[in-house]
Amino acid sequence: MRIESVGDSFAHEVHDLPLWGSVSDSDAADIRDAYRQYGVLVFRRQSLSEKELLAFGKMIGKPALYAETDWQSAFPEVIILSNMRDQSGDMLGGLANKALSWHTDQSYYAKPVTGCFLYGVELPEEGGGTSWSNLFHAYETLPADLTKAVDGAVGTFSFASRVGSNPVKDDNHDRAKRIAETPDIKHPLVNIEPGSGRKALYIDPNTVTGIDGLPQDEADDLLNRLLEHATQPNNVYDHNWGPGDLVLWDNATVLHKREGFPNECNRLVKRMIINLDPTRHIIPPVLK
Repeated sequence: MRIESVGDSFAHEVHDLPLWGSVSDSDAADIRDAYRQYGVLVFRRQSLSEKELLAFGKMIGKPALYAETDWQSAFPEVIILSNMRDQSGDMLGGLANKALSWHTDQSYYAKPVTGCFLYGVELPEEGGGTSWSNLFHAYETLPADLTKAVDGAVGTFSFASRVGSNPVKDDNHDRAKRIAETPDIKHPLVNIEPGSGRKALYIDPNTVTGIDGLPQDEADDLLNRLLEHATQPNNVYDHNWGPGDLVLWDNATVLHKREGFPNECNRLVKRMIINLDPTRHIIPPVLK
């Protein structure tokens, strides 16, 4: 097994490790260490059943159930994201083919499940790429005035705001149920990784509605400047999907987005969320 940077990006690819086989304890430990360090790991050309996807999730942490139960596959921890339909005409999973702007999953929860992976099964010929940006590096390279502004800052995170800014109704979300289950909460905009002391930004465009102690216009300006800084091209990894690609990332330390793709193209990927070890990974705390 080799773990190497993908091009000049922060993301790393794990080579020569078939995940359908038996992964040694030492290789599993190396993968967990690399995941913690880099935030995004890429495994290409994997041929994995859902049982094997679940085993991989258990190697990383504790797989969790996603809120949208209609998206579940044969194993409830595995969900489907797709624009395809079954023989009855019902959607397979959710999110369809729309573009998704920069965001981080679960930020509107009091206890976010921060581990996540996508596994590509059927990919569109055009579009559908996914990008990630590194929030450790973004914090480390902040100008002094932004560091001063964001250290100690507390944001309000709102699922209602996220869905309100994204009016598409055909992506198989139960919006009313999700809003009722996730009242607005507060998280720090900078978190510290246990053990290493590394600091990472924690921002979520369209979900952070304000910053404690700042007028709305100043909060909006600060959040826009942080997003612009975090998503500079030299801090972004762009992934062009191939069948069997599995990409693992940490939602507490990276942002991600997805390109849209044409209606006539099919896409089906499988996804899992994973509770990570709070002694090794950032789990954003909820604040009063």
